[in-house]
Amino acid sequence: MQNSKAKMDEFKSKVMDLLHKQTNRQMKIPAMGFSDYFIQTVTTDASPNDEVDATDEASAGASNAQRSDQEILESIEECYYSPDSNPQLYELKKVLSDGIDNELIEVTIAQLRTQQKVLTKQVLQNILEQRNACSSEFSAINDTQKKLEESLWTCQKARSYLNFARTNLTTTSLEILASYRKREVLKEVLDTLMAIKKLRTTDVELQKLLADHNYSAAIALLLQCKSSAEAYMQYNCVQSLYKKLQETMLLMEFQLDTVLNEMVLNFDTRKYAKLQEAYKLANKSLMAMDQLHINYISAIHSSVNAVLRGYSDPSHDDQIKPLYEQLCEQLNSEKLIPCLISLCKTFWTILASYYQVVMWHNNYKLYGHEEADSPDIYIQQKLKKGQSRLWNDILTKVCLFLQSAKLTALKYDQFIQVMSIVQRLKKVGVEFCGEQSEKLIDIMQQQSEEFFRRYHICCVEEICLFLDNESWTQVDSFSHILQLPEFRSVRHTLRRHKSPTTALVASSNNSPISNNNCDELVSVHSQDGGSSIYGSYGYFLRFSEKSSPFDGGLDAAMLEEDILSGIVDEASCYFSEESDDEQKSLQSKEFDDASNQLLVNNTALNVLRCLGRYLQMCKLLHCISPKIVSCMLELIDFYAFAVHEIFGKDALVPTDNMYTPRLERRLRSVEANVLPQIKLWPLNFSSLANNELANPDTLYGLPQRIVAVESGRSMFQQFHILQHYLNHLLPIADRPLLVGYLEYSDYMLDLAKPVYTCVTSRVIDLSAILAQMAKVKWDVNHVIHQHSSYSDVLNRNIQSFAMCLEETAKEVAVPSKHVWNSMAHVATHLLVEGFSNVKKCSAGGRALMQLDFANFMSFLELISNQKYPQHRSYVDVFIKTYYFSPEQFELWIEQQRQEDDYSAKQLTNLIQCICASDKRTRQRLLQLLDGPAMANGGTPTTTPQKNRSSSGSNLSSVI
Repeated sequence: MQNSKAKMDEFKSKVMDLLHKQTNRQMKIPAMGFSDYFIQTVTTDASPNDEVDATDEASAGASNAQRSDQEILESIEECYYSPDSNPQLYELKKVLSDGIDNELIEVTIAQLRTQQKVLTKQVLQNILEQRNACSSEFSAINDTQKKLEESLWTCQKARSYLNFARTNLTTTSLEILASYRKREVLKEVLDTLMAIKKLRTTDVELQKLLADHNYSAAIALLLQCKSSAEAYMQYNCVQSLYKKLQETMLLMEFQLDTVLNEMVLNFDTRKYAKLQEAYKLANKSLMAMDQLHINYISAIHSSVNAVLRGYSDPSHDDQIKPLYEQLCEQLNSEKLIPCLISLCKTFWTILASYYQVVMWHNNYKLYGHEEADSPDIYIQQKLKKGQSRLWNDILTKVCLFLQSAKLTALKYDQFIQVMSIVQRLKKVGVEFCGEQSEKLIDIMQQQSEEFFRRYHICCVEEICLFLDNESWTQVDSFSHILQLPEFRSVRHTLRRHKSPTTALVASSNNSPISNNNCDELVSVHSQDGGSSIYGSYGYFLRFSEKSSPFDGGLDAAMLEEDILSGIVDEASCYFSEESDDEQKSLQSKEFDDASNQLLVNNTALNVLRCLGRYLQMCKLLHCISPKIVSCMLELIDFYAFAVHEIFGKDALVPTDNMYTPRLERRLRSVEANVLPQIKLWPLNFSSLANNELANPDTLYGLPQRIVAVESGRSMFQQFHILQHYLNHLLPIADRPLLVGYLEYSDYMLDLAKPVYTCVTSRVIDLSAILAQMAKVKWDVNHVIHQHSSYSDVLNRNIQSFAMCLEETAKEVAVPSKHVWNSMAHVATHLLVEGFSNVKKCSAGGRALMQLDFANFMSFLELISNQKYPQHRSYVDVFIKTYYFSPEQFELWIEQQRQEDDYSAKQLTNLIQCICASDKRTRQRLLQLLDGPAMANGGTPTTTPQKNRSSSGSNLSSVI
């Protein structure tokens, strides 16, 4: 306390000294805590010098009385305010610069004293103004002093307590502390020993966890042990144990990789979940995903080689390991399909496993957050890219297999099965990653085109064999193409793709097969829903890695699918096969008139079967469907061409005018495009031609001819059933080909005309009738009421023909309308030929012609129960030309040059007969007749082939 007071007094004195500045020893400065009471005037003891000074000051004050304090302060020079200046030296220099001037010195001294007084007064005034601030400052100093005294007392008290504790601490207390410390050390040592013991027993527990496939717990235990071991690394045993844990960790990762590799061919959701949890704990989820993709790629390459070696020839040297392409080339054709199925099953197992991996990661998030840098995002992207890469590797292997294997050497059923397998594999790719497998489609298109080209030739040659061995008799119990096994796989789609087709009405004596309209097309949607990996009805939801789409049913169920189409079409539907009773029930309900048998022979039936096989290929191979449909039409045309070659070339009359341009084109097309590819053509039909076709008792093979023609009609009618479905399979640009072909509905009827003419031209004795007509006198002067005798002969031939038709109808259904129409054609052309041979004809002769013709037509219409307006008009117009005026006759001749209804010979004879007395008119009409339109003697300039009617040409001079 005493020291503090001393320091405070010292501080106060320093402040007082600062205020006094010792400049005026005689002036008293008020003490701290100034008041007006303490302000005093300066009182000093008077001395002589002081009096002088006072006198000077008084004089100076008098001189400066006029000046204010502020002006005095401003008169103080700057050097007095600068800390670095020397005012004494400055004043000396100033007063002594001009020598010693006492007056100047005194004036200067008085001035300086005045300035000092005013300055001192100003300083004192400033101090007085700051008096309150100074008082508050000293009060704060006193408070600080008090606090320092309290702190000093607290320290002294604490020191006294410490001294007391030090003096009272005993040896017993120290021993207790020492014992406690020792106990803590022992506990720490015991904990260390227990931790080390636990570390040593970790291996047994790890093996138990691994046996239970609890990989995440095993990883967690290993990580915990490693973390615990790091705290005891100062012990040698723990260091060795730590190294062992690291080795165990490596073995654990190796075992995890092994189990992860097993997921490729045998996916287990429970194991995979534990694996992912373990990799997550080990912070290796991304590395595991990369390794998983490597495993899938390796599995594809290793599995395909293993499958191919299982089907390769065991005689090959095992030490030489051929390449994949070589293994495919060495594969036998009988092992090709089983090997392809095994490959597809293996690929399916891999793809199904990968699909389940994708689904697992879609359903479970390892890290549970959706940031851009989340490992789950990387895994999703990796899986998405892996789908395309995995499928492309599989596609490469399959394409190499299909290119290297000898697919063209397969049979039809085998090739269809291969296409079906590849089709399902293509659909698997669409569902798996959305790939359309364009490379696979291109390869299969090339293989299919080559196979189909060879197969089409084989089918045509097969039809040739049937033709060569055909008995031309009706096949029993055939009413619809759905009865054929080749159409079994498309019967459902045909019911939904009904086309306007001919009704299933059996041919009878009175009516031919007629056309009826069926129901409208019913649309069908594919059951194989979407094309993505999450399709509602996809293979990945219907099958697993235990089963596959390639298990069974590859030769039938798969025929509902298209191998080369980009999308699943309506026809590619999946249907379960019904029982036989259900099939019969469906057919009986849908085709009520199917009980009426269709007239077909073995060859036509085989053509229909070929069409069924072609239809299957057309449905499976959309890209070459135009080529297939074109070949289907070639088969029908080839049958028609063969029927024409066998039954349509032995007529005794010219048949060139019976061929329509369409029929001509089709026969020529077969001759130009199909026949050069057939090694078996021409066939030898001499036995048939010399026996049945030359036998008048069987009407020159009329039953065989009817079976041949009506089989073609039935076949053409059944082909109409496929029209809408074929239009569905064809590209839009190629549909007019089929539509144009089927629009020619009279195809087989036009073909029947020359065929039936070969019979009807032999039934009538043409030469005898013409000879009798030549003997008739046509230039009579009176009207005869009795018809000519040749008319009776002609009627008897017709009656005999009708009786033979009745016998033939017992054997085969006769198309009466067409047969009698052929008879009417031959007979009317015979009459016109006879009338045209008349040299002279009078009005009575023309009346006799009409009488003979009316008698014949009435008899023909009565016995056949049909009308023939076209044929009646054909003869009537020829007879009535005798009544034309010259102008009308000339116009008629000009018209015949364009229409070509009558031959040039007939028109020439007619002109010569009518214009016998008018030579100029006769010459003009003959010149008109010899124009370019009637070249070749009235025969059409386009003939199907050379010498089509060789037998008829022998009678051309007579008829």
